[in-house]
Order: sequence, then structure tokens, then C-alpha cells
Amino acid sequence: MLKSYQLHVDTASLQTIANSQPVVTKTNSNPFQCQVLLGNRHRAFKSVALKNAQIPLGYYNVRAPYNTITVTPSGGVATVYTLTPGNYSTTTAFASALNSAVNPTGGLMSALGTWSFITNTSQVQYLGANITITIPTGLSYPTIPSLLGFTSTQTLSGTALVGANSYILNFDTYINIWIENFGTSSLEPAQITYKIPVSVQNGSILQWAENSQHEQVLMVTDNAARVDRLNIAVLDRFGQQLNNNGLDWSFTLEILSDT
Repeated sequence: MLKSYQLHVDTASLQTIANSQPVVTKTNSNPFQCQVLLGNRHRAFKSVALKNAQIPLGYYNVRAPYNTITVTPSGGVATVYTLTPGNYSTTTAFASALNSAVNPTGGLMSALGTWSFITNTSQVQYLGANITITIPTGLSYPTIPSLLGFTSTQTLSGTALVGANSYILNFDTYINIWIENFGTSSLEPAQITYKIPVSVQNGSILQWAENSQHEQVLMVTDNAARVDRLNIAVLDRFGQQLNNNGLDWSFTLEILSDT
């Protein structure tokens, strides 16, 4: 007989189960990459619905692999500059980080020229030595040049360069909760069990509630499934693992199962 259960998960839990195993085990202390052991084994899952989620946003908007830019000075060699991971929510802060970016030998990006933002057109510009900006190809995620509005069809060499498109500093318009042993909620291959729109700034608490937004129900087709744990990862919009820098989060599932 099918029954409905509420399953409340908090990654801050310090509880253990009967054999002293922790209820929550985090990979590299990251609450966004964890395993949650359940007190009961559930069988014959029919559906799993996300009812609510409370998620402090502790990840950075500048982070690997989105924090590098490859620049070649005229007559020189290509050099990779790396922005220090962190939250740079204003153009002033981002420009400062970009100008302070270093290459592996410690050279500053500002030694080549100056990066700034054009407020009224939402574009970024570079003024300085003659350089060439490289836009990598074959990647499944954007890099700094494309986030700053540069495109492969525009001129990427010179002493004065302006991004063809508008820039975006906070590109995480949504995050994905991926519960690996439940699977995807779509016929597409993306690792998305539940999609959470990001409506607050980094450092705030994102509140998702079923009744105030939309319904997210995962239909389970494997009637033989036996579930005693949740293998959870929270990914960004490009499928990259997020690190929430130690900030725990919580959510509630409603399970329809034969348990």
C-alpha cells in the first residue's frame, strides 16, 4: 500500500544512526556535496516531490573554472591570469580583481593595461598595451572573456578593446539539486533533479517554497528501487560542482512509496 512521507534533511545534522555512522557525510566539508543516510529504507518509490528548501548562498560568483583569462602581449607568449576567488558583486570590485589578477609567476594584469566598466552601455573595456584575448573553444562552460561580453566574432587584439555584448557578474540565475540515486527529472541528460531559481544575492538565504513558486515532482520508474540514502550534489547552471564554503542548508521532500 502506497504511503506518503515527509523527509526533512538538514546538512548541519550531527546525529548518528544505530551503528554510529553519521547521518550526513560531506565531501571535503562541502554541504553541497554530501550523502544523507535515512533512518528507514524505502521501497517501491513512485514519486519524490521537493516541498521547500532553505539555502544560504555561500559560493562565490568568481570561482574556478570561471576565473581565468588568457592574454598574449604583442610579440609575447600567451599568459593565463587568475582572479582570486571571491564575491565581486559590483563593477568596481570586479574591475579591481581583474586588474589585480596574477599569472603563475606573479605578474599583475594591470602591468599590461587597465580594465574598467562602461556603466551606461553595460560593457567592459580594456585600455593599454597591445594584447590579444583568447576565448577558449570546446568547453561546456563560459570563461571570463565571454562573461565580460567578448565574442569570437569581434576583434580581440589591440590597445583598446570593448566587449561586444553586455557583461554579467552574477551569472548564477539558478542552481540544481542533483540527487544521483533518484536521477533526473527531465528526458534531457543534464544532472538536474530539482531546479532552484536564484532570486537573492550571495550571502543571503534563498527560500524556495512549492506553493509560492512551482511544483517539482520526480516520478520514479524503477519500481524495484530500494533507497536508504540520498547522494546529493548542488551544481551550477553549467553542471559544475558548487562549494558553499561551509554553509549548511536544508530541505523537505515528500515521498510516495510502498514502505
